[in-house]
Amino acid sequence: MNKKEMVNQTIAGFPGGKEAVAAVLGLSIDGFNNRLYEKKGQAFFSVDELEAMASLNNTPYVAEYFAEKSGYLVVAVPEVAELDSVELFDLQVKLNGVKGMLDKVLSESLADGVIDRTERQAIEKMKRHYLAVFTTSMNAIDAVYGEG
Repeated sequence: MNKKEMVNQTIAGFPGGKEAVAAVLGLSIDGFNNRLYEKKGQAFFSVDELEAMASLNNTPYVAEYFAEKSGYLVVAVPEVAELDSVELFDLQVKLNGVKGMLDKVLSESLADGVIDRTERQAIEKMKRHYLAVFTTSMNAIDAVYGEG
């Protein structure tokens, strides 16, 4: 994901859209766009501004962007109070679905016997997603059934 995609995914679905996010940051919509597209001599958003955007929607995209650039993985921390056997089942269903998507990407990539750069990127993206969901699922199981 590139910087612009990170911001767009982070603010997607925020009530009032880009204009509302710009207002929260104390920017006009033109000022917001100038930073987003680094136009008119404007630098990209600061880390504090990115953090503020992420907190508006409680999204992981800013963390994922920096983690990906550093070779790390973002994993959701389960809310122990909200976990029960139904939630654990839902996490396992999600994990199986993501594993299926990873298998599909792998199968399609191997169809011609060569994994090209674009296919490698798609595989890496799905692998990171699978590992994050797997780790979240395991953390949730430990939170519910662990000895404390």
